[in-house]
Amino acid sequence: MRFFPSLLSFTLLSSLLAVAVPLPLCAQTEQSQPQSTASESKDNTPVTAHSAEAIDSTKLSPPPQSVVAGAHELTLNEAIERAMARSYSVAQAEATRDAQKEASRGAISRLGPSATVSYNELRFGKQQVANFGGQNLILRGDATKNGSLIVTQPITGLYGYIENARLNTLQENITEEQLRQAKADAGFAGAQAFLNAYATEEQVSIEEASVAAAKSAFNDANVMNRVGRINQADFLKFQLSLTQAETRLSQARATRTVAIVNLRRVTQMPDQETFYLKKELPEPKNTEVATEQSIAAAMKDRPDIKTAEMNAEAVGFSKKLAYTEFIPSVDVFGQLDRNFGEITALGNQERNVQYWGVRAQWTFWNNGSSIFKVREAFAKTRGAEAAYASAKDGVRVEVIQAVENLKAARETLHQAEAGIKQAAEAYRIDQIRYKNGGITASDRILSESTQSSVQGQWVAARTNLLGWYFQLQKAMGQEKPTL
Repeated sequence: MRFFPSLLSFTLLSSLLAVAVPLPLCAQTEQSQPQSTASESKDNTPVTAHSAEAIDSTKLSPPPQSVVAGAHELTLNEAIERAMARSYSVAQAEATRDAQKEASRGAISRLGPSATVSYNELRFGKQQVANFGGQNLILRGDATKNGSLIVTQPITGLYGYIENARLNTLQENITEEQLRQAKADAGFAGAQAFLNAYATEEQVSIEEASVAAAKSAFNDANVMNRVGRINQADFLKFQLSLTQAETRLSQARATRTVAIVNLRRVTQMPDQETFYLKKELPEPKNTEVATEQSIAAAMKDRPDIKTAEMNAEAVGFSKKLAYTEFIPSVDVFGQLDRNFGEITALGNQERNVQYWGVRAQWTFWNNGSSIFKVREAFAKTRGAEAAYASAKDGVRVEVIQAVENLKAARETLHQAEAGIKQAAEAYRIDQIRYKNGGITASDRILSESTQSSVQGQWVAARTNLLGWYFQLQKAMGQEKPTL
């Protein structure tokens, strides 16, 4: 029998037992007392995490009412902005873009004339002297000094230089799109890292409430066990329920630690910077999403689609550059030679020599190297065109996946909201039924576990809805998450 035989016994037990009431979903840190905010010293003096010499960077700071000076609230938008501004991938993409800009300028500069200066000085052991009629005539001094200035302008080579300059300009545009992609990836990664941290923090609050309820139920069972009002099997079930709740709490805290570490990594937040997450999540727009319009927008705005298209165009330039090896090289040049005081048989006068001309060169045989380059260029062109087509197919699938999962996430959230109310009411009724002996301990434990599970599903549904909303924006080519 699980009902009390007399009103006196019932009154006595009621005064000793505290009814297990679950904490709210967004329970404050002071209510749940998580390990991340404070620990107890041996003399029962609270020691806050911030007062320790080394701050644990993997833990959240507590909510505002108990936060130390210097901590700040981290919002979703701030996490996005930090991730975009501090990402290593963005910095690398910017460096690549800047390097390609300089390469483009260098390619354009080759279209104009080039000037070369040279200087030669030779020293001999002695002068070269000839004797004519008893007189010595110096034919060559002990040193010769001369210099040259050569100005060259390519003629037929201009075609190759022009095509190379166009290729470098196109590659500069590619690096701009890659920079856009890197910034977008960083922003969406920041949003997802925030949502993950938020979900794990809420899950810890739920598990802390579950542990508190399990402790209260176990204390009730312990008192009844002492007075012989509960059988040993039911008592062990309450004990097991408490153990399982504490295990889930430990796992939730571990998951939260990893999520906070990842959030710090994505936002490049220093270890000494303390923060707490904003508890209110923004609501996404509840508008109907047209799949085909979303696909069209993605094809137009996605940086990776533009990059794949320009890569296919860039490979086409390699064919033109390969053909330039069959064209003879023709240059016009002007040259100025100067003798810096060389002693000759004609005297010691400094003199300049100016002349100009045309220089032509053609490699008519290189063991088929030029032909192989042309074939290589054609093969690369086919590969780039296939990559472009594959990228478009992948984007189409990605958009459809985001649209359908967003619809499913909205429906899941509606169901979770209804489930929250149903589970809370069912738990309230089961508490009363258990006290009156209407259900077993297993039924009450199952009811409490169901309520915790539904609360976790509600948190997951909220974060998943925002996550898929952002995934759709990313699939459509938006540069940053917006609400």
